[in-house]
Amino acid sequence: MRRLPFAIILVPLFAHADDLDDGIRNEMQQEGVPGLTFAVVRNGEIVRLGACGLGNVEWQAQATNNTRFEVASVSKMVAGAAIRILIEQGKVDPQAQVSRYLEKLPSSWAAMKVRHLITMSSGLPEDFGSAAIPYDAEVCTPADDASLIKEFETLPMKQIGDQFSYSSANYAMLGMIVAKLSGKTYTQFLQERVFKPAGMTQSSVIDNSAIIAERAEGYRHDKSELKRGWFLGQYLHSRPDDAVLTTSRDLAKFVIALERKLIVKDPEKMWSFPKSDTGHFLDYAYGWNSRTWLGHRRFEHAGGYRTGFHTFVARYPDDGLSVIVLTNCDFSPIRDFVNMITRTYLKDAPDPATEATKTDSDPKTTARLTAVLNGIMKRQLDLNVMYSDAIEPIGLEEASGFLAHAAPYQYAGRGRVHLTMHGHDLVDYETLRTEIEGRPLFLTLYRDGSGKVASIESTN
Repeated sequence: MRRLPFAIILVPLFAHADDLDDGIRNEMQQEGVPGLTFAVVRNGEIVRLGACGLGNVEWQAQATNNTRFEVASVSKMVAGAAIRILIEQGKVDPQAQVSRYLEKLPSSWAAMKVRHLITMSSGLPEDFGSAAIPYDAEVCTPADDASLIKEFETLPMKQIGDQFSYSSANYAMLGMIVAKLSGKTYTQFLQERVFKPAGMTQSSVIDNSAIIAERAEGYRHDKSELKRGWFLGQYLHSRPDDAVLTTSRDLAKFVIALERKLIVKDPEKMWSFPKSDTGHFLDYAYGWNSRTWLGHRRFEHAGGYRTGFHTFVARYPDDGLSVIVLTNCDFSPIRDFVNMITRTYLKDAPDPATEATKTDSDPKTTARLTAVLNGIMKRQLDLNVMYSDAIEPIGLEEASGFLAHAAPYQYAGRGRVHLTMHGHDLVDYETLRTEIEGRPLFLTLYRDGSGKVASIESTN
């Protein structure tokens, strides 16, 4: 639990205070979150906006529904919409090699296709945090597309097309393609083809020198002391993978515009998730992750950035619900806020923390599922009790490393579902509670009709 070394006045700006407002304020105070705004979309309409805390600590300026936040990697879903527009226009072929559109790429990338960038299966690793762009430092270079590509060439590549590997480099390159094929700057293209049709009047590509009304300041922790976020040079700050400055209201408008086909003609293509070239489920496309959340389908993306922001967009397609949360610190428990708001609108969503206090009526099933997780931790998959793709897209190595730090598991709820994941029809689930580095984590294991584990979900 983090607390700021000074008092922040959490001023609610909600029209009618309720338990949700109190919960958000309490969590912000406990974790030392300076400012937060959120938006809720229900059946294509914005039904709630909220703002609390400070958009700028130095000036004690309150966050409002007009406060503009850097949304970090949530920008990838905007870049995904941009490349989708060009695909629908026939200007970009997702099956084409990237080298058709971008010049002077290394010969070792010859097999890399546009669809590999879209699904993050290009083999490129994350470059933020690399030697060229260290995370805990102010960075001004690379400063143009050519030098950025050169930086990407130094990264240790994985097999092209094999599996999902989160990498901002993919969406930086997609933005380069958008600018080149559209004949416009990336900023101009977003303004004309995304922001304007969606009615996103408070959105822009980040400009370090621009004077922006109600622009939030970003913060980070340095040995429990609150400090301003790290500085980024203009080119890096406006990379397509992290370029967008906006409000929670405007992001709600973006989701609505996608659903109403105001930006792309066939948005369902953006929420369709193909397999890799080697048959692995990718669960990522056009800047959206395909997930489950306690029995509900959820398309989502988080953004966390060195400049001092943490953001999240969650869309529940079967429930007609979307939740957007923006904070101006890189340490906020962003998923806790999203889940708190979601439970207000999805009344059937269980609370694993509450369920964990109840008696386990089926300890034998809990023991079997605990054995599944322990097997993954030991890199031993028992295919008699689980499917090999249950841990995709992250893969066994990453899942094993993650669970190696988990505390003993305990029962935290179970229920019935009607979902399909990776081609498996899911019929029930059980949630197990653990802790990693002192923070609670809930792992939900979904089973098909045969009783085999078909999908595993982690929930903060």
